[in-house]
Amino acid sequence: MYNLFVENKTCQNCKKKFEIEQEDLNFYEKIKVPAPSFCPDCRAQRRFIWRNERNLYKRPCDLCKKDFIFIYDKDTPFPVYCRECYLSDKWDPKSFGFKYDRSAPFFTQIKKLLDTVPRMGIWTVGCKNSEYTNQSYFNKNAYLSFALRDCEDVAYLQYAKNCRQTLDSSYVLDSEQCYETINAGKNYNSSYLQECVGMVDSNYAFACRNCENVFGVVNLRSGKNIFFGEQLSKEAYLAKIDNLKLDQRSVRDKIDKKFNEIKSKSIVKNTEQIKCVNCVGDHLENSKDCYYVFDGWDLEKARYSSWVFGSKDISDCFGMGGSELIYEAISPEDIRNCKFVFLTDSSHDCEYTAFCQSSSNLFGCVGVRSGEYMILNRAYSKEEYQNLTEQIKKDMSDLPYVDAREIIYKYGEFFPNELCSTSYNESIAGKYYPLTDKEARGLGFKWKKDIHRSYTPTLIPVNVPNSINDVPDTITNEIIACFDNGKCRHQCTTAFRITKEELIFYKKHSIPLPILCPNCRHGKRMESRNPQKLWNRNCAKCGKEIMSSYSPDRPETVYCETCYQREVY
Repeated sequence: MYNLFVENKTCQNCKKKFEIEQEDLNFYEKIKVPAPSFCPDCRAQRRFIWRNERNLYKRPCDLCKKDFIFIYDKDTPFPVYCRECYLSDKWDPKSFGFKYDRSAPFFTQIKKLLDTVPRMGIWTVGCKNSEYTNQSYFNKNAYLSFALRDCEDVAYLQYAKNCRQTLDSSYVLDSEQCYETINAGKNYNSSYLQECVGMVDSNYAFACRNCENVFGVVNLRSGKNIFFGEQLSKEAYLAKIDNLKLDQRSVRDKIDKKFNEIKSKSIVKNTEQIKCVNCVGDHLENSKDCYYVFDGWDLEKARYSSWVFGSKDISDCFGMGGSELIYEAISPEDIRNCKFVFLTDSSHDCEYTAFCQSSSNLFGCVGVRSGEYMILNRAYSKEEYQNLTEQIKKDMSDLPYVDAREIIYKYGEFFPNELCSTSYNESIAGKYYPLTDKEARGLGFKWKKDIHRSYTPTLIPVNVPNSINDVPDTITNEIIACFDNGKCRHQCTTAFRITKEELIFYKKHSIPLPILCPNCRHGKRMESRNPQKLWNRNCAKCGKEIMSSYSPDRPETVYCETCYQREVY
Protein backbone atom coordinates (compact mmCIF):
# COMPACT_ATOMS: atom_id res chain seq x y z
CA MET A 1 0.00 0.00 0.00
CA TYR A 2 2.85 2.39 0.75
CA ASN A 3 4.39 2.18 -2.73
CA LEU A 4 1.26 3.68 -4.27
CA PHE A 5 2.15 7.29 -4.95
CA VAL A 6 -0.04 9.85 -6.62
CA GLU A 7 2.47 12.42 -7.80
CA ASN A 8 6.08 13.48 -7.79
CA LYS A 9 6.83 16.93 -6.42
CA THR A 10 9.98 19.05 -6.32
CA CYS A 11 10.98 20.22 -2.85
CA GLN A 12 10.96 23.99 -2.57
CA ASN A 13 13.99 23.86 -0.30
CA CYS A 14 16.46 21.21 -1.57
CA LYS A 15 15.02 21.02 -5.12
CA LYS A 16 14.95 17.21 -5.00
CA LYS A 17 12.00 15.11 -6.13
CA PHE A 18 9.75 13.53 -3.52
CA GLU A 19 6.58 11.48 -3.64
CA ILE A 20 3.15 12.30 -2.30
CA GLU A 21 1.40 8.98 -1.64
CA GLN A 22 -2.29 8.22 -1.46
CA GLU A 23 -2.06 7.65 2.30
CA ASP A 24 -0.52 11.13 2.64
CA LEU A 25 -3.30 12.72 0.62
CA ASN A 26 -5.93 10.92 2.67
CA PHE A 27 -4.41 12.33 5.85
CA TYR A 28 -4.09 15.89 4.46
CA GLU A 29 -7.73 15.77 3.40
CA LYS A 30 -8.77 14.49 6.82
CA ILE A 31 -7.09 17.37 8.67
CA LYS A 32 -7.86 19.92 5.93
CA VAL A 33 -4.39 21.07 4.89
CA PRO A 34 -2.80 21.34 1.44
CA ALA A 35 0.00 18.98 0.43
CA PRO A 36 3.45 20.20 1.56
CA SER A 37 5.97 21.87 -0.73
CA PHE A 38 8.93 20.59 1.33
CA CYS A 39 10.14 16.97 1.20
CA PRO A 40 10.00 14.88 4.42
CA ASP A 41 13.68 15.47 5.29
CA CYS A 42 13.47 19.22 4.78
CA ARG A 43 10.26 19.34 6.80
CA ALA A 44 11.98 17.51 9.66
CA GLN A 45 15.06 19.73 9.49
CA ARG A 46 12.82 22.82 9.56
CA ARG A 47 11.08 21.57 12.72
CA PHE A 48 14.24 20.39 14.46
CA ILE A 49 15.85 23.84 14.53
CA TRP A 50 13.24 24.88 17.09
CA ARG A 51 14.41 22.35 19.69
CA ASN A 52 17.54 23.08 21.71
CA GLU A 53 18.01 20.17 24.09
CA ARG A 54 21.61 20.25 25.26
CA ASN A 55 22.97 23.80 25.23
CA LEU A 56 22.75 25.49 28.62
CA TYR A 57 23.56 29.05 29.67
CA LYS A 58 23.74 30.83 33.00
CA ARG A 59 21.71 34.03 32.89
CA PRO A 60 19.24 35.97 35.04
CA CYS A 61 15.48 35.63 34.92
CA ASP A 62 14.23 38.81 33.27
CA LEU A 63 11.50 39.18 35.90
CA CYS A 64 12.95 38.30 39.32
CA LYS A 65 16.58 38.93 38.22
CA LYS A 66 17.91 35.78 39.94
CA ASP A 67 20.50 33.68 38.09
CA PHE A 68 19.42 30.34 36.60
CA ILE A 69 20.54 27.72 34.13
CA PHE A 70 18.51 28.23 30.94
CA ILE A 71 18.57 27.00 27.35
CA TYR A 72 18.61 30.61 26.14
CA ASP A 73 21.66 32.85 26.07
CA LYS A 74 21.51 36.52 27.02
CA ASP A 75 21.13 37.72 23.42
CA THR A 76 17.52 36.58 22.87
CA PRO A 77 15.04 39.19 21.58
CA PHE A 78 12.36 37.94 23.99
CA PRO A 79 12.34 37.98 27.83
CA VAL A 80 13.23 34.71 29.58
CA TYR A 81 11.64 33.83 32.92
CA CYS A 82 12.34 31.19 35.54
CA ARG A 83 9.61 28.60 36.03
CA GLU A 84 8.14 30.31 39.10
CA CYS A 85 7.88 33.69 37.39
CA TYR A 86 6.66 32.22 34.12
CA LEU A 87 3.74 30.43 35.78
CA SER A 88 2.89 33.35 38.07
CA ASP A 89 0.20 36.01 37.63
CA LYS A 90 2.86 38.73 37.37
CA TRP A 91 2.40 38.89 33.61
CA ASP A 92 -0.36 38.14 31.12
CA PRO A 93 0.23 36.62 27.65
CA LYS A 94 -2.97 38.31 26.45
CA SER A 95 -1.40 41.73 27.03
CA PHE A 96 0.85 41.08 24.02
CA GLY A 97 -2.08 40.43 21.68
CA PHE A 98 -2.94 42.60 18.71
CA LYS A 99 -5.40 42.75 15.85
CA TYR A 100 -4.66 40.83 12.66
CA ASP A 101 -3.55 43.04 9.77
CA ARG A 102 -4.60 41.80 6.33
CA SER A 103 -2.01 43.99 4.61
CA ALA A 104 0.96 42.07 6.09
CA PRO A 105 1.94 38.38 5.79
CA PHE A 106 0.70 36.30 8.71
CA PHE A 107 4.17 34.96 9.55
CA THR A 108 5.50 38.52 9.81
CA GLN A 109 2.84 39.22 12.42
CA ILE A 110 3.37 36.11 14.54
CA LYS A 111 7.09 36.91 14.54
CA LYS A 112 6.23 39.95 16.68
CA LEU A 113 4.84 37.61 19.33
CA LEU A 114 7.75 35.19 19.06
CA ASP A 115 10.13 38.11 19.65
CA THR A 116 8.28 39.71 22.57
CA VAL A 117 6.29 37.16 24.61
CA PRO A 118 8.31 35.79 27.58
CA ARG A 119 9.47 32.17 27.49
CA MET A 120 10.22 29.73 30.28
CA GLY A 121 13.98 29.39 30.55
CA ILE A 122 14.15 25.62 30.82
CA TRP A 123 11.64 22.79 30.63
CA THR A 124 11.71 20.80 33.89
CA VAL A 125 8.80 19.37 35.89
CA GLY A 126 8.90 17.82 39.36
CA CYS A 127 12.70 17.50 39.51
CA LYS A 128 15.06 17.62 42.52
CA ASN A 129 18.72 18.61 42.37
CA SER A 130 18.65 18.46 38.58
CA GLU A 131 19.15 22.04 37.43
CA TYR A 132 21.51 21.03 34.62
CA THR A 133 18.79 19.16 32.73
CA ASN A 134 16.22 20.05 30.07
CA GLN A 135 13.05 18.34 28.86
CA SER A 136 13.30 16.75 32.29
CA TYR A 137 10.39 15.20 34.20
CA PHE A 138 10.35 13.86 37.79
CA ASN A 139 14.09 13.20 38.04
CA LYS A 140 16.35 13.31 41.09
CA ASN A 141 20.09 14.01 41.16
CA ALA A 142 20.36 14.16 37.38
CA TYR A 143 23.25 16.02 35.77
CA LEU A 144 23.72 17.17 32.19
CA SER A 145 20.94 14.91 30.99
CA PHE A 146 18.22 15.71 28.49
CA ALA A 147 14.81 14.38 27.48
CA LEU A 148 14.51 12.04 30.44
CA ARG A 149 11.88 10.95 32.94
CA ASP A 150 11.78 9.15 36.31
CA CYS A 151 15.57 8.82 36.61
CA GLU A 152 17.78 9.08 39.70
CA ASP A 153 21.52 9.52 40.25
CA VAL A 154 22.29 9.74 36.54
CA ALA A 155 24.54 11.84 34.32
CA TYR A 156 25.02 12.41 30.60
CA LEU A 157 21.82 10.66 29.52
CA GLN A 158 19.61 11.51 26.59
CA TYR A 159 16.21 10.01 25.79
CA ALA A 160 16.01 7.96 28.98
CA LYS A 161 13.31 6.67 31.31
CA ASN A 162 13.38 4.97 34.71
CA CYS A 163 17.16 4.62 35.05
CA ARG A 164 19.31 4.55 38.19
CA GLN A 165 23.03 5.19 38.63
CA THR A 166 23.64 5.18 34.90
CA LEU A 167 26.02 7.36 32.88
CA ASP A 168 26.67 8.22 29.24
CA SER A 169 23.73 6.45 27.64
CA SER A 170 21.16 7.29 24.96
CA TYR A 171 17.77 5.77 24.18
CA VAL A 172 17.89 3.77 27.41
CA LEU A 173 15.07 2.43 29.60
CA ASP A 174 14.71 0.66 32.95
CA SER A 175 18.44 0.24 33.58
CA GLU A 176 20.71 0.46 36.61
CA GLN A 177 24.47 0.72 37.10
CA CYS A 178 25.07 0.98 33.35
CA TYR A 179 27.58 2.90 31.23
CA GLU A 180 27.75 3.66 27.51
CA THR A 181 24.55 1.94 26.45
CA ILE A 182 22.53 2.74 23.34
CA ASN A 183 19.06 1.51 22.41
CA ALA A 184 19.06 -0.65 25.49
CA GLY A 185 16.63 -1.60 28.25
CA LYS A 186 16.24 -3.60 31.44
CA ASN A 187 20.00 -3.99 31.90
CA TYR A 188 21.99 -4.14 35.14
CA ASN A 189 25.66 -3.50 35.92
CA SER A 190 26.66 -3.55 32.26
CA SER A 191 28.53 -1.33 29.82
CA TYR A 192 29.12 -0.79 26.11
CA LEU A 193 25.80 -2.28 25.05
CA GLN A 194 23.85 -1.57 21.88
CA GLU A 195 20.47 -3.02 20.94
CA CYS A 196 20.52 -5.14 24.11
CA VAL A 197 17.78 -6.08 26.60
CA GLY A 198 17.94 -7.96 29.90
CA MET A 199 21.72 -8.03 30.30
CA VAL A 200 23.41 -8.55 33.68
CA ASP A 201 27.11 -8.06 34.50
CA SER A 202 27.97 -7.87 30.80
CA ASN A 203 30.21 -5.73 28.60
CA TYR A 204 30.64 -5.11 24.89
CA ALA A 205 27.49 -6.69 23.51
CA PHE A 206 25.40 -6.02 20.42
CA ALA A 207 21.85 -7.25 19.70
CA CYS A 208 21.80 -9.61 22.68
CA ARG A 209 18.97 -10.67 24.98
CA ASN A 210 18.81 -11.98 28.56
CA CYS A 211 22.48 -12.77 29.10
CA GLU A 212 24.69 -12.79 32.18
CA ASN A 213 28.47 -12.50 32.40
CA VAL A 214 29.14 -12.14 28.68
CA PHE A 215 31.84 -10.06 26.98
CA GLY A 216 32.42 -9.23 23.32
CA VAL A 217 29.32 -10.96 21.96
CA VAL A 218 26.85 -10.41 19.13
CA ASN A 219 23.34 -11.82 18.54
CA LEU A 220 23.45 -13.92 21.70
CA ARG A 221 20.34 -15.21 23.46
CA SER A 222 20.30 -16.33 27.12
CA GLY A 223 24.04 -16.88 27.25
CA LYS A 224 26.24 -17.10 30.35
CA ASN A 225 29.99 -16.87 30.89
CA ILE A 226 30.89 -16.29 27.25
CA PHE A 227 34.01 -14.37 26.29
CA PHE A 228 34.31 -13.33 22.62
CA GLY A 229 32.35 -16.42 21.56
CA GLU A 230 34.12 -18.85 23.88
CA GLN A 231 31.97 -20.71 26.41
CA LEU A 232 33.70 -20.81 29.80
CA SER A 233 33.00 -21.85 33.34
CA LYS A 234 32.05 -18.99 35.63
CA GLU A 235 35.45 -19.13 37.34
CA ALA A 236 37.35 -19.11 34.05
CA TYR A 237 35.20 -16.26 32.72
CA LEU A 238 35.80 -14.07 35.77
CA ALA A 239 39.52 -14.81 35.60
CA LYS A 240 39.57 -13.64 31.96
CA ILE A 241 37.86 -10.39 32.91
CA ASP A 242 40.23 -9.81 35.85
CA ASN A 243 43.25 -10.22 33.57
CA LEU A 244 42.03 -7.70 30.98
CA LYS A 245 43.06 -4.56 32.88
CA LEU A 246 39.84 -2.77 31.97
CA ASP A 247 40.85 0.10 34.22
CA GLN A 248 43.18 1.29 31.42
CA ARG A 249 42.02 3.48 28.54
CA SER A 250 44.60 1.99 26.17
CA VAL A 251 43.17 -1.48 26.79
CA ARG A 252 39.60 -0.27 26.30
CA ASP A 253 40.60 1.36 22.99
CA LYS A 254 41.93 -1.97 21.68
CA ILE A 255 38.80 -3.79 22.81
CA ASP A 256 36.62 -1.17 21.12
CA LYS A 257 38.47 -1.70 17.85
CA LYS A 258 38.25 -5.49 18.07
CA PHE A 259 34.57 -5.46 18.99
CA ASN A 260 33.67 -3.01 16.21
CA GLU A 261 35.34 -5.34 13.70
CA ILE A 262 33.23 -8.23 15.00
CA LYS A 263 30.06 -6.16 14.74
CA SER A 264 30.84 -5.11 11.17
CA LYS A 265 31.01 -8.78 10.11
CA SER A 266 27.88 -9.84 11.94
CA ILE A 267 24.37 -10.67 10.80
CA VAL A 268 21.89 -7.88 11.53
CA LYS A 269 18.13 -7.54 11.30
CA ASN A 270 16.93 -5.09 8.64
CA THR A 271 15.08 -2.99 11.24
CA GLU A 272 14.18 -3.25 14.92
CA GLN A 273 10.45 -3.81 15.37
CA ILE A 274 8.59 -5.56 18.20
CA LYS A 275 4.89 -6.45 18.00
CA CYS A 276 4.32 -4.25 14.96
CA VAL A 277 1.86 -4.72 12.09
CA ASN A 278 2.27 -3.15 8.66
CA CYS A 279 5.03 -0.76 9.76
CA VAL A 280 7.94 0.75 7.87
CA GLY A 281 10.54 2.23 10.21
CA ASP A 282 13.12 1.41 12.86
CA HIS A 283 13.04 0.98 16.64
CA LEU A 284 9.28 0.60 16.81
CA GLU A 285 7.20 -1.32 19.32
CA ASN A 286 3.52 -2.21 19.63
CA SER A 287 2.52 -0.16 16.60
CA LYS A 288 0.30 -0.50 13.55
CA ASP A 289 0.15 1.08 10.08
CA CYS A 290 3.19 3.34 10.43
CA TYR A 291 5.36 4.64 7.61
CA TYR A 292 8.84 6.11 7.93
CA VAL A 293 8.63 6.31 11.72
CA PHE A 294 11.59 5.93 14.07
CA ASP A 295 11.96 5.49 17.84
CA GLY A 296 8.33 5.13 18.82
CA TRP A 297 5.85 2.85 20.51
CA ASP A 298 2.09 2.42 20.94
CA LEU A 299 1.34 4.13 17.63
CA GLU A 300 -1.34 3.80 14.99
CA LYS A 301 -1.34 5.46 11.58
CA ALA A 302 1.81 7.51 12.12
CA ARG A 303 3.94 8.86 9.27
CA TYR A 304 7.27 10.69 8.90
CA SER A 305 7.75 10.99 12.66
CA SER A 306 10.27 10.09 15.37
CA TRP A 307 10.48 9.90 19.16
CA VAL A 308 6.67 9.63 19.41
CA PHE A 309 4.51 7.53 21.72
CA GLY A 310 0.90 6.66 22.42
CA SER A 311 -0.42 8.59 19.44
CA LYS A 312 -2.75 8.03 16.50
CA ASP A 313 -3.29 9.68 13.11
CA ILE A 314 -0.14 11.80 13.13
CA SER A 315 2.38 12.97 10.55
CA ASP A 316 5.62 14.93 10.77
CA CYS A 317 5.99 14.95 14.54
CA PHE A 318 8.91 14.74 16.99
CA GLY A 319 9.02 14.40 20.77
CA MET A 320 5.31 13.84 21.28
CA GLY A 321 3.10 11.61 23.41
CA GLY A 322 -0.59 10.96 23.99
CA SER A 323 -1.85 12.84 20.96
CA GLU A 324 -4.20 12.38 18.00
CA LEU A 325 -4.77 14.07 14.64
CA ILE A 326 -1.52 16.02 14.63
CA TYR A 327 0.54 17.43 11.74
CA GLU A 328 3.88 19.25 11.77
CA ALA A 329 4.55 19.37 15.51
CA ILE A 330 7.62 19.36 17.72
CA SER A 331 7.73 18.83 21.49
CA PRO A 332 3.98 18.77 22.24
CA GLU A 333 2.19 16.55 24.74
CA ASP A 334 -1.44 15.48 25.09
CA ILE A 335 -2.91 17.46 22.19
CA ARG A 336 -5.64 16.77 19.66
CA ASN A 337 -6.41 18.11 16.20
CA CYS A 338 -3.44 20.46 16.15
CA LYS A 339 -1.23 21.61 13.28
CA PHE A 340 2.06 23.51 13.10
CA VAL A 341 2.73 23.64 16.84
CA PHE A 342 5.81 23.84 19.06
CA LEU A 343 5.82 23.08 22.79
CA THR A 344 2.05 23.13 23.03
CA ASP A 345 0.59 20.88 25.74
CA SER A 346 -2.83 19.68 26.92
CA SER A 347 -4.66 21.53 24.16
CA HIS A 348 -6.87 20.92 21.15
CA ASP A 349 -7.80 22.58 17.87
CA CYS A 350 -4.72 24.79 17.70
CA GLU A 351 -2.71 25.99 14.71
CA TYR A 352 0.58 27.89 14.56
CA THR A 353 1.10 27.99 18.31
CA ALA A 354 4.21 27.95 20.49
CA PHE A 355 4.57 27.54 24.27
CA CYS A 356 0.80 27.27 24.78
CA GLN A 357 -0.86 25.16 27.46
CA SER A 358 -4.34 23.96 28.43
CA SER A 359 -6.01 25.84 25.60
CA SER A 360 -8.32 25.31 22.65
CA ASN A 361 -9.07 27.01 19.35
CA LEU A 362 -5.91 29.08 19.10
CA PHE A 363 -4.41 30.41 15.87
CA GLY A 364 -1.05 32.16 15.78
CA CYS A 365 -0.59 32.38 19.55
CA VAL A 366 2.51 32.35 21.76
CA GLY A 367 2.65 31.60 25.49
CA VAL A 368 -1.12 31.40 26.02
CA ARG A 369 -2.38 29.43 29.02
CA SER A 370 -6.01 28.38 29.49
CA GLY A 371 -7.19 30.40 26.53
CA GLU A 372 -9.76 29.78 23.81
CA TYR A 373 -10.81 31.38 20.54
CA MET A 374 -7.70 33.53 20.31
CA ILE A 375 -5.78 34.83 17.30
CA LEU A 376 -2.37 36.46 17.76
CA ASN A 377 -2.98 36.36 21.55
CA ARG A 378 -6.21 38.35 21.16
CA ALA A 379 -9.57 36.88 22.25
CA TYR A 380 -12.63 36.66 19.97
CA SER A 381 -16.11 35.21 20.09
CA LYS A 382 -16.49 31.71 18.62
CA GLU A 383 -18.11 33.04 15.45
CA GLU A 384 -15.54 35.81 15.02
CA TYR A 385 -12.74 33.30 15.52
CA GLN A 386 -14.08 30.88 12.93
CA ASN A 387 -14.62 33.58 10.32
CA LEU A 388 -11.26 35.26 10.87
CA THR A 389 -9.20 32.06 10.83
CA GLU A 390 -10.70 31.13 7.46
CA GLN A 391 -9.85 34.61 6.18
CA ILE A 392 -6.27 34.34 7.45
CA LYS A 393 -5.76 30.97 5.76
CA LYS A 394 -6.89 32.48 2.46
CA ASP A 395 -4.70 35.54 3.00
CA MET A 396 -1.69 33.31 3.70
CA SER A 397 -1.99 31.97 0.17
CA ASP A 398 -2.79 35.31 -1.44
CA LEU A 399 -0.08 37.21 0.46
CA PRO A 400 2.50 34.57 1.45
CA TYR A 401 5.65 35.07 3.50
CA VAL A 402 8.75 35.00 1.29
CA ASP A 403 12.11 34.54 2.99
CA ALA A 404 15.55 35.78 1.96
CA ARG A 405 16.10 32.67 -0.18
CA GLU A 406 12.77 33.30 -1.92
CA ILE A 407 11.18 30.26 -0.31
CA ILE A 408 7.42 30.80 -0.25
CA TYR A 409 5.46 30.01 2.92
CA LYS A 410 1.71 29.72 2.49
CA TYR A 411 -0.88 28.14 4.76
CA GLY A 412 0.11 24.51 5.27
CA GLU A 413 3.81 25.10 5.92
CA PHE A 414 5.50 25.08 9.33
CA PHE A 415 7.06 28.27 10.74
CA PRO A 416 9.75 29.69 8.42
CA ASN A 417 13.39 29.26 9.49
CA GLU A 418 13.78 33.02 9.82
CA LEU A 419 11.32 33.13 12.71
CA CYS A 420 13.39 30.77 14.86
CA SER A 421 15.80 32.32 17.37
CA THR A 422 17.69 29.05 17.96
CA SER A 423 20.90 28.68 16.00
CA TYR A 424 21.42 25.58 13.91
CA ASN A 425 24.39 24.44 15.99
CA GLU A 426 22.32 24.76 19.18
CA SER A 427 19.45 22.65 17.88
CA ILE A 428 18.84 18.95 17.36
CA ALA A 429 18.85 19.63 13.61
CA GLY A 430 22.63 19.57 13.81
CA LYS A 431 22.45 16.06 15.24
CA TYR A 432 20.21 14.58 12.55
CA TYR A 433 21.34 16.77 9.64
CA PRO A 434 24.95 17.85 10.36
CA LEU A 435 26.09 21.02 8.59
CA THR A 436 29.07 23.34 8.75
CA ASP A 437 28.71 27.02 9.59
CA LYS A 438 28.91 27.91 5.90
CA GLU A 439 26.43 25.24 4.83
CA ALA A 440 23.91 26.22 7.50
CA ARG A 441 24.05 29.92 6.70
CA GLY A 442 23.75 29.14 3.01
CA LEU A 443 20.45 27.42 3.73
CA GLY A 444 19.15 30.38 5.72
CA PHE A 445 19.78 28.99 9.21
CA LYS A 446 21.32 30.98 12.05
CA TRP A 447 24.68 29.89 13.45
CA LYS A 448 25.92 30.72 16.93
CA LYS A 449 29.52 31.81 16.71
CA ASP A 450 32.00 32.69 19.40
CA ILE A 451 30.14 30.91 22.19
CA HIS A 452 31.64 32.42 25.33
CA ARG A 453 33.63 29.93 27.39
CA SER A 454 34.49 31.30 30.82
CA TYR A 455 37.10 28.64 31.55
CA THR A 456 40.66 27.69 30.68
CA PRO A 457 41.69 24.01 30.66
CA THR A 458 44.09 22.99 33.42
CA LEU A 459 44.70 19.45 32.14
CA ILE A 460 45.25 18.27 28.57
CA PRO A 461 44.09 14.80 27.43
CA VAL A 462 47.60 13.35 27.18
CA ASN A 463 48.10 14.04 30.88
CA VAL A 464 44.89 12.37 32.00
CA PRO A 465 45.92 9.11 33.75
CA ASN A 466 45.54 6.03 31.57
CA SER A 467 44.22 3.95 34.49
CA ILE A 468 41.34 4.94 36.73
CA ASN A 469 43.40 3.46 39.58
CA ASP A 470 45.94 6.26 39.13
CA VAL A 471 43.40 9.08 39.22
CA PRO A 472 43.61 11.23 42.38
CA ASP A 473 40.48 12.58 44.04
CA THR A 474 41.73 16.08 43.18
CA ILE A 475 40.85 15.41 39.52
CA THR A 476 37.46 16.97 40.31
CA ASN A 477 39.26 20.32 40.62
CA GLU A 478 40.64 20.11 37.08
CA ILE A 479 39.22 21.49 33.85
CA ILE A 480 40.04 18.83 31.26
CA ALA A 481 40.50 19.85 27.63
CA CYS A 482 38.35 17.82 25.24
CA PHE A 483 40.37 15.63 22.88
CA ASP A 484 38.29 16.80 19.89
CA ASN A 485 38.98 20.46 20.77
CA GLY A 486 36.01 21.75 18.80
CA LYS A 487 37.10 20.12 15.54
CA CYS A 488 33.96 18.03 15.22
CA ARG A 489 30.23 18.45 14.60
CA HIS A 490 29.15 17.44 18.09
CA GLN A 491 28.67 20.89 19.66
CA CYS A 492 31.98 20.37 21.46
CA THR A 493 32.36 22.39 24.66
CA THR A 494 36.19 22.16 24.33
CA ALA A 495 36.59 21.29 28.03
CA PHE A 496 34.78 19.52 30.86
CA ARG A 497 34.93 18.57 34.52
CA ILE A 498 34.65 15.29 36.39
CA THR A 499 32.14 15.40 39.23
CA LYS A 500 32.68 13.69 42.58
CA GLU A 501 29.78 11.28 41.97
CA GLU A 502 31.07 10.49 38.50
CA LEU A 503 34.55 9.67 39.82
CA ILE A 504 33.06 7.30 42.41
CA PHE A 505 31.16 5.54 39.60
CA TYR A 506 34.26 5.16 37.41
CA LYS A 507 36.33 3.75 40.26
CA LYS A 508 33.58 1.36 41.32
CA HIS A 509 33.29 -0.04 37.79
CA SER A 510 36.99 0.19 36.79
CA ILE A 511 36.22 2.57 33.93
CA PRO A 512 39.02 4.92 32.81
CA LEU A 513 38.31 8.64 32.73
CA PRO A 514 36.89 9.95 29.45
CA ILE A 515 38.95 12.42 27.43
CA LEU A 516 36.01 13.70 25.39
CA CYS A 517 33.49 16.26 26.66
CA PRO A 518 29.90 15.05 27.29
CA ASN A 519 28.64 16.52 24.00
CA CYS A 520 31.29 14.72 21.98
CA ARG A 521 30.62 11.47 23.80
CA HIS A 522 26.92 11.85 23.04
CA GLY A 523 27.71 12.73 19.43
CA LYS A 524 29.75 9.58 18.95
CA ARG A 525 26.96 7.47 20.42
CA MET A 526 24.53 9.04 17.97
CA GLU A 527 26.92 8.29 15.10
CA SER A 528 26.91 4.63 16.10
CA ARG A 529 23.13 4.48 15.64
CA ASN A 530 21.66 3.89 12.22
CA PRO A 531 20.32 7.07 10.60
CA GLN A 532 16.63 7.81 10.44
CA LYS A 533 16.58 6.67 6.86
CA LEU A 534 15.61 3.51 4.99
CA TRP A 535 17.01 1.82 1.90
CA ASN A 536 15.53 -0.80 -0.42
CA ARG A 537 17.59 -3.97 -0.06
CA ASN A 538 17.34 -7.72 -0.41
CA CYS A 539 17.65 -10.18 2.45
CA ALA A 540 21.11 -11.74 2.20
CA LYS A 541 19.62 -15.13 3.09
CA CYS A 542 16.37 -15.54 1.16
CA GLY A 543 16.58 -12.66 -1.31
CA LYS A 544 13.28 -11.12 -0.20
CA GLU A 545 12.85 -7.39 -0.85
CA ILE A 546 13.15 -5.46 2.41
CA MET A 547 13.60 -1.93 3.69
CA SER A 548 16.51 -1.44 6.04
CA SER A 549 18.17 1.27 8.10
CA TYR A 550 21.49 -0.27 7.00
CA SER A 551 22.66 1.41 3.81
CA PRO A 552 23.85 -0.85 0.95
CA ASP A 553 27.48 0.23 1.45
CA ARG A 554 27.55 -1.03 5.06
CA PRO A 555 29.64 -4.17 5.75
CA GLU A 556 27.06 -5.99 7.88
CA THR A 557 25.06 -8.91 6.47
CA VAL A 558 21.41 -7.83 6.52
CA TYR A 559 18.64 -10.41 7.02
CA CYS A 560 14.89 -10.03 6.97
CA GLU A 561 13.02 -10.57 10.23
CA THR A 562 12.14 -14.20 9.48
CA CYS A 563 15.65 -15.27 8.45
CA TYR A 564 17.21 -13.40 11.36
CA GLN A 565 14.97 -15.13 13.89
CA ARG A 566 15.77 -18.55 12.40
CA GLU A 567 19.48 -17.82 12.59
CA VAL A 568 19.60 -16.39 16.10
CA TYR A 569 17.04 -18.44 18.03
